[in-house]
Amino acid sequence: MQKEFIGKDSLKKIKEIVNGESIKNVFLVTGKASFQLSGAGEILKNLLDGKNVTLFNSFQANPLIDEAEIGINLFNKSNPDIVIAVGGGSVLDMAKLIKILAAQNNLDYYKIIKNPNLIINKGVPLVAIPTTAGSGSQSTHFAVVYVNKNKYSLAHKYMLPEVAIVDPVLTYNTPKIVAASSAMDALSQAVESYWSAYANSESKVYAAKSIKLILRSIKSAVLDKDDFAMSEIALASHLAGKAINITKTTAPHAMSYILTSKFNIPHGHAVSLFLAPAALITYKIGDNLCNDVLDEICNFFECASIEEFYNKWIKLMHALGLTSKLKDLSIDMTHLDLIVSNVNIERLKNHPTLLNKKDLEDIVEIAIIGA
Repeated sequence: MQKEFIGKDSLKKIKEIVNGESIKNVFLVTGKASFQLSGAGEILKNLLDGKNVTLFNSFQANPLIDEAEIGINLFNKSNPDIVIAVGGGSVLDMAKLIKILAAQNNLDYYKIIKNPNLIINKGVPLVAIPTTAGSGSQSTHFAVVYVNKNKYSLAHKYMLPEVAIVDPVLTYNTPKIVAASSAMDALSQAVESYWSAYANSESKVYAAKSIKLILRSIKSAVLDKDDFAMSEIALASHLAGKAINITKTTAPHAMSYILTSKFNIPHGHAVSLFLAPAALITYKIGDNLCNDVLDEICNFFECASIEEFYNKWIKLMHALGLTSKLKDLSIDMTHLDLIVSNVNIERLKNHPTLLNKKDLEDIVEIAIIGA
């Protein structure tokens, strides 16, 4: 069972955590600029005073297995008692990878990624502290990792961080465009989890609450930097993470990864480009049960139809300063066939109805020019 500390100044719980255990050595995984920008650097410097801290931040967004190996080597040399990760989704994913792979008795990392059943050791405790309100990685048991430019999602129950600290104060200095992309990622996760083929009563409670919180607060949080609204978005992101921890994501995520890896479109923005088009096509081909769920989502958005939902989603993206059409992005349109050919099959299987190649092409076409 994960321990959760949520709310303003909850980061201070770190002192209690590291002092309450026999902890001498700390392995700290962070972003580079975000660690200082969020204020976490200065706060943790005081809270970890007296501990031997080894810092690892030598990696880029979208973790590479080669970078994880560098981190594992440093981890092994420092012999840590605990891992603390502070940053966005990529940082938290990197910490999960290091923690779990380092614990598997020198097994081949590539084999573990392809076969998570090889994971038998839990490793040292991990404290995950997000500095963005979006990925929800602190509340999930999986991590993205790229091997030879191929994306994998390593999943195992031992990868769920033992402690999640969600302190909205760390999101206060997030640039607006990053906050917008992150918030849309959380909203997309919540919507996808709610309509997922693997949704259950628990995941739907998390997803529904996340959707309602985000819709109530997203503009004030992103555009006005309102403290209370940012607290609600931070909580909503955590709830969306708890939802996809049960269901995982669906077609919009499955189609988005190539936009990020090849065209450098921020992950949350990339996902949001596909969500409303996917909703239109899913409703068009879905059975009654599938469409009943989509109707419930429309109700959350106070929409009477899936077309109204589509328009409201597009307007929300525009209000947050995000482009809603692929044709308006600075990417070579001749390469967009890569979206369908590189769709993540694992995520696509979670979609509420079966999507064939023509359905995916229709989603891409709407994402390019609009409905």
